[in-house]
Amino acid sequence: MSAIHLAQISKRINDQFADFIDRSDLSEKDAEIQTKILSRCLAAHAVFMRSGCTPIDAARSVTDGGDDHGLDAIYFSPTTEKLFLVQSKWIKSGKGEPESGDVAKFCAGVRDLINLEKDRFNAKIQTQWDLIDKAVTSFGIRYELVVIYTGINSLAGPSTQFLTDLVDELNDAEPVVSFTALNQSRIYSSLASGVAGDPIDLEIALSNWGMTESPHKAYYGAVTGVEVAQWWKDNGDDLFATNLRKMLGTTEVNREIRSTIDNRPDDFWYFNNGVTIVAKTVSKSMVGGASREVGTFKVTNASVVNGAQTVSTIGKYEDAGKNLENVKIPLRIISLENAEEQFGFEVTRANNRQNRIESRDFVAQDPEQLRLKTELAIENIDYNLTRSENFRAGEKSFDLAEATAALACLYPDPSLSVQAKREIGRFWADLSKSPYKTIFNPTVNGITVYRAVAVLRVVEDSLDAAIKALGKRSGREYGVLVHGNRLIASLVFAKIDSTKIRNVDQEFDITVESDSIELAAQQVIRLMSAEVETRFPGGFLATVFKNPAKSKLLYETCLSQAAQPIADEPEQDLFDFKTDK
Repeated sequence: MSAIHLAQISKRINDQFADFIDRSDLSEKDAEIQTKILSRCLAAHAVFMRSGCTPIDAARSVTDGGDDHGLDAIYFSPTTEKLFLVQSKWIKSGKGEPESGDVAKFCAGVRDLINLEKDRFNAKIQTQWDLIDKAVTSFGIRYELVVIYTGINSLAGPSTQFLTDLVDELNDAEPVVSFTALNQSRIYSSLASGVAGDPIDLEIALSNWGMTESPHKAYYGAVTGVEVAQWWKDNGDDLFATNLRKMLGTTEVNREIRSTIDNRPDDFWYFNNGVTIVAKTVSKSMVGGASREVGTFKVTNASVVNGAQTVSTIGKYEDAGKNLENVKIPLRIISLENAEEQFGFEVTRANNRQNRIESRDFVAQDPEQLRLKTELAIENIDYNLTRSENFRAGEKSFDLAEATAALACLYPDPSLSVQAKREIGRFWADLSKSPYKTIFNPTVNGITVYRAVAVLRVVEDSLDAAIKALGKRSGREYGVLVHGNRLIASLVFAKIDSTKIRNVDQEFDITVESDSIELAAQQVIRLMSAEVETRFPGGFLATVFKNPAKSKLLYETCLSQAAQPIADEPEQDLFDFKTDK
């Protein structure tokens, strides 16, 4: 591309972001100050371009400076639950690409961030640490690594390999990380067409269609899976430019959509909530005449404002010719042609604010759960099965999520505690089979559930105390406590005499048992911390504890060592990695 294009990029991003970029650490006498400012503006543009946030928020996400370890911007999008980690390089010549050493530094910085090595980063990054900690330790968060630069070349082989290896390692347990390279051509294209991309025009065939003319013109009907797949092929996620959620990657909802396509394509229309499109104009062609059986519609400047998961899942369906022709999707097309300026936004917001029915909501109808709730109610214990913002856990109250986690850790199979850590919602995805039936079945008594919850709470209090003793929310010691919490709890259940929990005829007083539970937790924390450093030194703890095979190895090794009486444990710090094994 020409020098003119580079100059245009420079002016555009400078005008959009420079006034909001922190430059307090830059010297006006620095001969490279303008290049450094442009590099920071470029990092802000990457966040703006990929996340869809405001220019001010993008500018404030810039962390470039000394000890940034290659991380020039960090932004968490609460809308898409995605953490963006950016490296930017302003290449004045407009030629080449970032040096592989710089990309390697970026990868090392990402590794330190995921491993919560807070002390290795500058103040700009540390001020965002609560956000980073939440993103790294919470379930369901995805990550996008972005390298943006003004060179015309694609990333060189070594750089691409560094990033690929890192992504593969982070995705060891589940696919939550991706990387994107944005060179001069892609930057220029994004500026030329805007963040939302070029306007998308669609020609849509609606079957069994209908319409409403007042107060706003809209059409509705059904569209085939083959047609929706073609939308995705032609436009990708630009289809969701104004959708609040965009595509969420691999989720329980997407898996269910895929399962319906695979196994029950003819029932798709009955199971799916459908897709909503807003468009600048909508016009019906003369094809088909007045027949409502099939109508062809020309849709200009279209955007999918609800149903992004349906569209993206269908679009990425590998065997597009197999079942998609039998899939029918409910579709609404809303014209903004004569609407007020804010109407399109209001449609988008309203369609995305409605509460979705989740799998856990159906658990309240399971007879086993109703039995447990009744058994506990007789004991004046409140077992809350439904989602409610008014529910508060207490000494005599707990909910389905807490019960599921406790029983998963009580069961003598670490794979269940790993599942509780990876995605607790999978327990409720199918109430007719494992893992749900493994822990919720006729052999489980309400009192057992209550006791298990009580033990889990003592373990969690012990973990909180250990975190407090650390004096910091970073580092590998902290990572063991937050990422390994469920596996640690599982080992504590195995260490103590769990027959008291299961046998309701035996006395069990949590206030009496808490001391021994705390001692067991302290022993397990010591063993777990040492084993992690021995077997997975430098490994990503966020993925180690979500990997069934690695977690099973840690569980079995620690369990064999924990067989010795607790009283025989030597006095030592919880995180004494130097102790000979």
